[in-house]
Amino acid sequence: MTAKSAETPRPAAVGRTPLPVWLLILLALALGLAMSWTGARGVWLHNTFSDPDDAMQLVQVRNLLAGQNWFDLTIGRLDPPHGVFMHWSRVIDVPLALSIKAIGLFMPTDMAERLTRLLFPLVLQGLLYAGIARLARRLAGPHAILPAIVLTLLSGLMYAQFQPGRINHSATQIVLVVFMLGSFVEALEPARGSRAALAGLLAALSLSISLENLPWILVLGALAIGFWIAGGAALRSALIAFGLGLGAALPVAFVATIGQAHWLDASCDAYSLAYLVPGLAGAAAIVLLGFLSPRLANRPARLAAALVATGGVAASVALSKPVCFLDPYHGIDPLLRELWLRHVEEALPLSRFFAMRPVTALSFTMPVVLGFTASVAACIVEKDQARRPWLAVSALTGAGLIMCFWQIRIFGFVGPIALLGGAWLIARLYERVAQTRGRALSACAWLLVLPFSPVGWALAATAFSETPQQQPRNACLATSAYAPLAQLPPGLIAAPIDMGSHILALTPHSVLAAPYHRDNHGNRVALDAFLAPPDAAQNILRADKVTYVVNCPGMGELNALAKRAPGSLAAHIIAGTSPAWLTPVPQRGLFQVFVMKP
Repeated sequence: MTAKSAETPRPAAVGRTPLPVWLLILLALALGLAMSWTGARGVWLHNTFSDPDDAMQLVQVRNLLAGQNWFDLTIGRLDPPHGVFMHWSRVIDVPLALSIKAIGLFMPTDMAERLTRLLFPLVLQGLLYAGIARLARRLAGPHAILPAIVLTLLSGLMYAQFQPGRINHSATQIVLVVFMLGSFVEALEPARGSRAALAGLLAALSLSISLENLPWILVLGALAIGFWIAGGAALRSALIAFGLGLGAALPVAFVATIGQAHWLDASCDAYSLAYLVPGLAGAAAIVLLGFLSPRLANRPARLAAALVATGGVAASVALSKPVCFLDPYHGIDPLLRELWLRHVEEALPLSRFFAMRPVTALSFTMPVVLGFTASVAACIVEKDQARRPWLAVSALTGAGLIMCFWQIRIFGFVGPIALLGGAWLIARLYERVAQTRGRALSACAWLLVLPFSPVGWALAATAFSETPQQQPRNACLATSAYAPLAQLPPGLIAAPIDMGSHILALTPHSVLAAPYHRDNHGNRVALDAFLAPPDAAQNILRADKVTYVVNCPGMGELNALAKRAPGSLAAHIIAGTSPAWLTPVPQRGLFQVFVMKP
């Protein structure tokens, strides 16, 4: 063997580098920070919020630091006097609050918040790179690590979820998906089946944060059973470990994040009894199948047992709240669904997004399609046990691609899984070409990073026009725009829905409306008032003791309402003919601000 190796030395594989993985990750973080420097500078110098969820997350953290009860997630200044009990948990609040308190020992609280909002996504980026590198090594060997890290860097950092200032839970959930899959893939090796317990633990932690990863957890559970049906005793330990990890962690996460007063709630939009009961039933079914494995000697017997177990889990879903698995937003007011939720961009189905912004939709879709294709190719090319992990990657990527036709926000979660197929193809193509006489062309394999990344498709599409730019709306959400509003005496504001989180984070005021489906009452009151004729609108707003009516023309929300109801309060404000019971407040920058007369 030594002589043969000396005669035909193996070419250096793509990604084989003297640099350790941790240094590659640091370099990627540095490059990513350089690419997003403008955004980071805006957070540090101007306290910029790029998304309403980041502003609301900070409001929730501030409430915790101010002494609000761990289990009380009420945002008191949103639709007062009762406030809105949010569907988020405290899990993300913990690292943010600890960071703010620690940094606050050395600088003012405001600057500690800004620095935390810069450090938090940077730490999550590092974890994302580490998780992707771990998966790439497991799936395709050390030579796939470098292309995987490069593809992650060029992924638009999962469509801006890891950009400076992002502190909402979505980036954390993406990292958890990657590590769940990594533990699951490792557990597919018979000698490492116990690693599946970690996947189950991470799944429960993820559910306690939000429901974003529920589809992936269901797919992983189905894969665990499917592999066991096909592989039998060799995968018995992985099946049992996944079920035990999930079953043990689900109730712990429930008790740790949900107060006793809400234990019997069956909320569809957050971890609740509606998901705990089916989750425990599913975990128990998985463990039971594993323990019965010695008695189920052939595939037909295992398949029959799995179908019976699946029927039991389905019964638990039917007995809890089955509508939750069909529409987590089913409790939202129909008018709010029509006029607001249906137009939230990240909640659009892929078909509508393609019709509205075809170029952007293409840059999101093609890397996932190509990644899915490459992972299927890996299932065909790889042999024996090396094929099984790629079946898992293909299943999750395919499921994610299908779910994008429900909501395009799924792209951010399926993206890191899909790029693994691209890393595998780049590595294998490099090796194959390097073994031929045209080895000088092997570096051309790196050209594949372009079609396998959203950045590559975005560069290719620069010659095409897209929908109108968002500068007017961005100006309305700029932190500096709220400084004049913050100088007014505190009061309750009726404003466009998408301004609500920024008003709460950047001013002392309360708001009726904010972009959260649990604010059914406040959002509906705001819509009803803006859609009503001025006299009726006055009665609606007075009933809720509104102090100010605020609009920023660049938001466009009141323009849409004015088209729907030409004689409405919204139409009068847009036309500059506000009713006599509203007194204009001059010199408030971009905003139109009116005080309601007593």
